[in-house]
Amino acid sequence: MADVPAPLTLVESFLNSIDVESGLDDLRDLATFRRWLADHDRPAPADEADLDLARRLRAELRAETATHHDPPEQAGHRSRDALDALSVRIPLAVRFAPDGAAVPAPAGTGVTAVLGEVLAAVALAAHDGSWRRMKICPADDCRWVYYDASRNSSRRWCSMRVCGNRNKTRTYRQRTAPA
Repeated sequence: MADVPAPLTLVESFLNSIDVESGLDDLRDLATFRRWLADHDRPAPADEADLDLARRLRAELRAETATHHDPPEQAGHRSRDALDALSVRIPLAVRFAPDGAAVPAPAGTGVTAVLGEVLAAVALAAHDGSWRRMKICPADDCRWVYYDASRNSSRRWCSMRVCGNRNKTRTYRQRTAPA
């Protein structure tokens, strides 16, 4: 979390609002979703349609981060149709900063505005190249989204001490197991 650029902190938190290992899900129901919104200083009235949109957007963005382990030219195998269909439901506008910079910003209200913040941050990060550094741990019992701050963007695991070590140990045991 400390390595994540400020514009992507909300994105990272949104994508990690589900913890595969523990089974906890901040988008489990309306009460937990509203608590997640409030915990991020974005209290908004949320209904079932908002919750469904948030869950689907989270799932698609998490799936997109799984392609970030591959070089960009190989990441094209995933269909982005569902992600495109969701993103058109979340209005964005171009806003102009005091220095004249044009930046995408949410144009909606309530939950749509929060999801717009997420998409605007993704769009800006895609422009500066930092979006491809958001990756998902390939360990099936983890699936944590992390920011790869390594120099050459080659980090594979959310944590070498935990997931990387588990994988190395598993591979070693398979290689040295009696036939």
